[in-house]
Amino acid sequence: MFTMIGPRGPPGLNESNMGASIRRVRPSPRIRRAMSPSEVLLEARVADSTVTVVRYAPFQVIGPHAHGEEGLTVVLQGAFLEEAQRGTMLARAGSVATRPYGLRHTNRFGPEGAVILAVIPDRDRFGEPIRDWTWSEIPAAFRAGLRLIGREEDALPELLAAISPRGRPDGVAVARVRRLLDDLDDPERRPSVSALADAVHVHPVHLARQFRQAYGVSLREYRTIQLVKRAAAAILATKAPLSRIAHDCGFADHSHMCRAFRRVAGWGPSRLRAS
Repeated sequence: MFTMIGPRGPPGLNESNMGASIRRVRPSPRIRRAMSPSEVLLEARVADSTVTVVRYAPFQVIGPHAHGEEGLTVVLQGAFLEEAQRGTMLARAGSVATRPYGLRHTNRFGPEGAVILAVIPDRDRFGEPIRDWTWSEIPAAFRAGLRLIGREEDALPELLAAISPRGRPDGVAVARVRRLLDDLDDPERRPSVSALADAVHVHPVHLARQFRQAYGVSLREYRTIQLVKRAAAAILATKAPLSRIAHDCGFADHSHMCRAFRRVAGWGPSRLRAS
């Protein structure tokens, strides 16, 4: 469960360690109206927006509806379908979604339900309006979403910049390397840049440069983000010890997982567990 951080944080916390745990909180009427969740795990103010982490129950259905503001969502655990006249999209853990103002849609959650992070602007639109209804896996956007849980104001413009379609070329070699990394059966395997470049027949420097241009992170950062994404979903979905999750997700040990979470999210994995 998550911890709500008040305007100044709980007693004894400072800006370097604020939000050390996470617990269920009483949702505001706005979150109930905008999200219709089964429970609210976090609600906080970041810049000119409300950031919330909410849980949806297994097989929960939210009938046809439209929001009074643009939508920006990061899926932390579980999966669900979003259906609109334009089509149907499947959102899995790690997906980042954008939804334009007024889009009428239906949500259907899977057997595990889902935990999602949502950013709700004070006004009906963000500074740079969202025009497209999209679901995608953008590592830099997922990282920025995690950092929003720590109430980092800089994370919001980073998230909005990451979802912008500009400057994200996706060449064939780069896409093939990403699939190779995502399809590794053994999470402990960490192929070098040279090995990956050999697999797709390009120079290592060219691959490293193109990968960063395409996804906003280096190959090494991408791999770490993938491990953190996998671990975050497992922590939210199970009660397994963190040391076991660290091993199952490809970390050398619990300390290695903690360091990775702090590099990616700015906080440790214990925040995702009940205090």
